[in-house]
Amino acid sequence: MTSGPYAGLVAAHGLSAAHRIVLDHIPDGARVLDVGCATGYLAAELSRRGCTVDGIELDAVAAEQARAHCRAVTVGDLEAPETRAEVQRMLAGAGVGGPDFIICADVLEHLRDPSTALAWLRTLLAPGGRAVISVPNIAHWTGRRALLRGRFDYTDFGLFDRTHLRFFTRASAAELARRAGFAVRAERLAGAPLPLESRVPALARVRDRCVRRYPELLALQFVLVLAVDQPGP
Repeated sequence: MTSGPYAGLVAAHGLSAAHRIVLDHIPDGARVLDVGCATGYLAAELSRRGCTVDGIELDAVAAEQARAHCRAVTVGDLEAPETRAEVQRMLAGAGVGGPDFIICADVLEHLRDPSTALAWLRTLLAPGGRAVISVPNIAHWTGRRALLRGRFDYTDFGLFDRTHLRFFTRASAAELARRAGFAVRAERLAGAPLPLESRVPALARVRDRCVRRYPELLALQFVLVLAVDQPGP
């Protein structure tokens, strides 16, 4: 729900690996709600593929930029009742039902109560809809190294982003989805460059294999595709 330095990072370096994975799971022509849409960098990619995108963004300046790529954007705090009411009015104004997909990319870790927020977003989905979320892995080796050194130094972005209110592991990310009433239909792993990888390109292939084998240690972010969990008989 915060654009912060992330829009600047995307402008300078392009979409992240997790962003690309999220986009891979959205089919052309889908109706999408992009939560924490920032300046609309995901919406821009989706609109080029024929998707109709609505956004929610806390930062009014970023939201104004996102309007170039979105059908409509609600400005406000996702956890505030008045913002949720405005989102519902925005979606009702489209006159085509709820979104097919809800994206929460680099968002849930910034919320006070991500489980409740995700549960509310679930109620907006069209029948058969999906949510695609990405969360950082605090158990990534760089996070473990910092803790072994007795450090937890906040930064402007990354695992120790000073705006993160929640921290996730692979298990707690899946538990977050479960508590919000979702079932995990797919899990994808976004790695990060290893030391010396820029000098030894072959390390990238090694890294990808290692991330798959040791996701709790080497995945920088987890991307989960979620479906509404149907209660049993």
